[in-house]
Amino acid sequence: MNIETVKTQLRSLRLSTAARELEPVLLQHPKAVNLDWLSDLLTRELDARKQNALKLRFKQAGFPEPASLETFDFSFNPAIDELQIRELATLQFIDEHGIALLLGPCGIGKTHVALALGMGAARRGHRVYFATHKKLIEHITAAKREGTLDQFFKRLLSCKLWVIDDWAAVAMNRETAEEVFDLMDRHKYSSGLVLTSNRAVEEWGEVFPNSVLANATIDRLFEQAHTVIFQGQSYRLRGRITTREIDNTLRNP
Repeated sequence: MNIETVKTQLRSLRLSTAARELEPVLLQHPKAVNLDWLSDLLTRELDARKQNALKLRFKQAGFPEPASLETFDFSFNPAIDELQIRELATLQFIDEHGIALLLGPCGIGKTHVALALGMGAARRGHRVYFATHKKLIEHITAAKREGTLDQFFKRLLSCKLWVIDDWAAVAMNRETAEEVFDLMDRHKYSSGLVLTSNRAVEEWGEVFPNSVLANATIDRLFEQAHTVIFQGQSYRLRGRITTREIDNTLRNP
């Protein structure tokens, strides 16, 4: 076993003294020349720590369910640009503090893809924040009420990726809208953003208390944006009997 491999493993476990003293100790114990067992033990410790860290990132992110692109059926709706989504899955847009806008009607797979991107980022070691637009508003409202808004913002800004699902689903009062604008303005210095919406962009302004805040926030959302349009049939209705099929059955028993 290469001694340097063991030393690297020790450093990865933050055992810098053990890594530094490994060779002097081995010189004092010449019979202990085979370090295969030690490397195997350290590998198991490192793997366990990685898995525990990943579970913690998943929990802190607030993912509602697991998702991956491997389980997404691109063939069901071929109009969805698979290459564009695969490009987003490289996560380069996160490093550029860019935005992925996933737009289209309900049931076409936007949330699935958004979750897959978020979980991919977590597996890469990034901290992620996931919430629906409604839940984001609830988090901001609760933080303002409890006097912890600064801590909430600090938590979000420490995340490398934000995933906001169902954007423009609910209206915001002026105070909340101002905080959302502030977040959208500040993310570009530290975080990437994935945003899904089933409302037309022209309707987004309706959830803001005035056009000034609406236009300013929407402008921020389209800076460095990668827009993917989802269209086709609903995955949620796949395999279900349709109303037309029921009618035909009743007419032709």
